[in-house]
This record gives sequence, structure tokens and C-alpha cells, in this order.
Amino acid sequence: MANVVGNNPSITINGGRRLTGGRVQIDGSSNQVTKAIIASLLTDDTVMIKGAPDVDECHNVANLFKMLGGRASFVDENTLELNAKQVDKNSIPKEICMQNRISILCVGPLLHRFKEVRLYAALGGDQIGKRPVNFHVQGLEQMGAQVELEDNYYVFRVGDEGLQGAHITLSFPSVMTTENLMIAATKAKGRTTISNAAIEPEVFELAKMLQKMGADIKFAPNRTIVIQGVSELHGCEIRCMLDRNQAVSFALSALCTGGDVLLSNVRHESVFSFLNFIQRMGATFKINSEGLWLYAPSNNGFKGAHIEVEVHPGFMTDWQQPFMVLFTQSQGVSIIHETVFENRLGYTEFLNKMGANITLTSACLGEVDCRFKERNFVHSAIIQGPTTLQGCEMTLPTDIRAGKCLVIAGLVAEGKTTLHNIRELDRKFGNITKKLEGIGADVTLH
Repeated sequence: MANVVGNNPSITINGGRRLTGGRVQIDGSSNQVTKAIIASLLTDDTVMIKGAPDVDECHNVANLFKMLGGRASFVDENTLELNAKQVDKNSIPKEICMQNRISILCVGPLLHRFKEVRLYAALGGDQIGKRPVNFHVQGLEQMGAQVELEDNYYVFRVGDEGLQGAHITLSFPSVMTTENLMIAATKAKGRTTISNAAIEPEVFELAKMLQKMGADIKFAPNRTIVIQGVSELHGCEIRCMLDRNQAVSFALSALCTGGDVLLSNVRHESVFSFLNFIQRMGATFKINSEGLWLYAPSNNGFKGAHIEVEVHPGFMTDWQQPFMVLFTQSQGVSIIHETVFENRLGYTEFLNKMGANITLTSACLGEVDCRFKERNFVHSAIIQGPTTLQGCEMTLPTDIRAGKCLVIAGLVAEGKTTLHNIRELDRKFGNITKKLEGIGADVTLH
């Protein structure tokens, strides 16, 4: 990666300066490109992905694709070419599975090819709460897969008839489970209906790709996706949507300092919900052919707010961390009620060390029907602002959104902030120092 020096680089931020007049080019969606790479296992034809981001997560999944025997290469800076014709392996080892949780999405395509798949049972990923694979396993079992645990490996098997269509109702609209079952169902025999499915933009982009490949897939009312299996799929060309999580993070990097920023080429619909909240708090914005312009309020600063994290089309769980910094700089009391992950507020201890006034509670502080109610999970935060943050030295946790939150806190804080383990951010924020410099930040990588 272009911004990495050594194996464990650090970043130093000289904070407390207003960031204004800058612009940043947002990368293609890492959440989309990784699933597109996996979906390319469904065909022996070539798949072209334009706008692929130069981030670790994309490269890791491309390496997984190659480990299985496929061909994956960048034909130019942001165009990834994939071909799975020579895929000859059906076992994914520990070192690959521990990188992230994407490996489990390979099960459907590999079952279509080999009728048996071996997958190391402990999957990696951000430490943000329990993320069991039982939703994935149960869905594949309903489609006819036999699943056993052998020597710390999940072993998935199907008979000669292969995967079968099924009616699957998810107990929670998990994004990755929805994507997994969509991919598997495209070549299953018969019709698959996924009820209570996730409907995030990245899910719809995956559906568009599968349709381009020849899949019969439609969205029905009430979070329902219907897939009629087909025998063969063909290659296609797609372009990644811009990364809406990255867009929000860089927007708040400037806004938290009282500044402004242009997010080049960002489209309105991808950040519609974000704009609702930021506008209520006092920010203004405009959208034109250049992209999205955002401006912090010029009078008494931001107003506090009450945010409830929900599944799409609600407020994203990946947005609450940078908003936490904004709340520390806003007038009055603000509240965040996290309803997606039960353990995603631990990073607030770092903000409190920097001078924030954040109190956590297991109470449900909101109106959303929360699945964590009365279960002793600390999933609500009360923030009193504004407070002055002080620069510090710390190591980033293994939650990429929390890591970016601490980068934003460093931009706001008085004095110098040094953050170690910045490599963690390269998974989704390629060239982060260059992007921060582009909006006026004083940052040094070392």
C-alpha cells in the first residue's frame, strides 16, 4: 500500500486546526468489491471490476481468489480482472480465514463446483461483538448442505443434486448472510426466497452484478429477495459504487474541526440518511456535478442530537464512531443507541482519556425495538458537549471504524496525537495520510 512504511507504521497528527477548502476523492466500496470478487467464482468467464479500491481488504480477497486457483490481477490502477476457470481447490486454510469473515461466502460457489468445501472454523474480522456464522450455516443447511465440524474445520457437503432452493427467514437482516445466500442461490435448483433480508445499497449492487451475469433475481416487498436458480452464469463488467462509509468519515474529519469539505463525485442517495442527521445538527450542504459540499455551522456550532443505529435505510452502525467525536464538540447532551452490534462502544474509553465526557449504559435509550433490551449489553452512550480534547499517544484497536474515530479525535484535539498500528486502517482507507493532507490536515506517517 502506498501509505505504509514498515510493518507497523504510526501516524502523528498536529490537531486543533480548522480544516477548510479541501477536497477528497472517495474510493470504491470495499464492502462491495469483496463480495463481487467472491461472486466471480460462479462463472468460468472473465469478470471486470472497475473502480476497485486500492485497500488491503480488496487485495486480501483477491489473494483468496488466487489461492483457490483463480486468476486475479489489476489491469490498471483501479480495474480488477478475475477469471475462475482454473479454480481447483475447495479448502480454505486457517491463515486465510483469520484475515476476515469473507471466506464463508465462498462456500456456495465452491459447493456448485466441488460438492464439498472445507473452511477453518474461526473467522477473523473487527472485534465489535458476537458475529457468529450460524445464520450462514443454517441458511446453507436449508438449501440442502450437510455441515459437520472436523478438526476445527467446517465441512460442507451436498449430494449429486447440489444446493436446492428454499424459503429462508433470517432472524436478523444480516448483510453478509443475505449476500452469502444470494450468491449460493443463483445456481441452486429451484427458487430461493430470503425473508427479512438486508437491503443495503451494497446488497442491491451485488444483485445487479448477479443479474448481469445471468441470474434471475428480484426484490419483493417487506425485505424479501427471490432468486430462481439457473444452470450457468457468464462474465460481466461492473463499476464499484463509492464507499459511503469512507465518505462519512472524511466528511466528519473536516466538520468536527468546524470546517468544510468537498467529497468528489459522491452521489446524494448514498449518504441520504447521513445528511438528514448532519443537517438537523446545523450543518449545510450542496450537491452538484463536482460532488457533495459540506459546511459546519458558523454561529454557535453543532447542536446535540439523538441517534439510533439501525439497519438500512436507518443510521448505519459504521457511522456512529465518527459521530461520537462530533457529539463531543456539540452543544448539550447527545445520545447514541446502538441496536446492531452489542459491543461496539468500547472505543469510547479512548475518547474519555482525551477529555470527552461519555457515559455508557446497558439501558435502551431510544424508541427502536432493540434486541439487546434487558440483556446487560452496554450499547447506549450519553455524551455531554462541548469538551476540549487533548492530544495523546495510543494504539488503534482492531475495529477499523473505531480507529478512524480516533484519527478524527486527533484532528480535533489540541496538541499532538500519535496513533500506532495505523496499518489497521489500510484495510478500508487506502492512502489515508494523502487524503487527510488533501483536506488540510497536518499529518506525518512514520
